[in-house]
Amino acid sequence: MKKTPEQRIMELEAEVKLLEKQKAFLEKQAYIADKKVIFFDMMINLAEKEYDIDIRKNLPPGQSPASAVKRKKP
Repeated sequence: MKKTPEQRIMELEAEVKLLEKQKAFLEKQAYIADKKVIFFDMMINLAEKEYDIDIRKNLPPGQSPASAVKRKKP
């Protein structure tokens, strides 16, 4: 059975509302994740300063520890 234009509009409006809710949820999650990154970075800085150790590895940009190991193997 074919849907009337009014039914299709109502379905699309419901979908828009759902997508808006999902967007708001994801924006909130991204905000929380950004705050966590800042917090963890501060904690690492504090630990490095307090214990006088290097926690972060000083690798060239774009190189992960796994890729560095792979390149060294013949």
